[in-house]
Amino acid sequence: MIEFFNWLLTLSYFAVFLIGLVTCFNKTHEALLYRKYTFISIRNKRKHTLNAIANSTVAILGVLGLLQAIAGV
Repeated sequence: MIEFFNWLLTLSYFAVFLIGLVTCFNKTHEALLYRKYTFISIRNKRKHTLNAIANSTVAILGVLGLLQAIAGV
């Protein structure tokens, strides 16, 4: 029974991780789409660019952390 709960906790951890990863990439895509609008100011375009960079960096670092965890580092 303990093994079952260990598997359940592991699967829930990965589910939350994947939900966060998908959310980061969706926010990046959304920020890049907003940046392409012609009627927003330069300041807002810069804000959306930085937001896209930050979200994609978090997502990439999350994937690298997962790979390190799989490798056992």
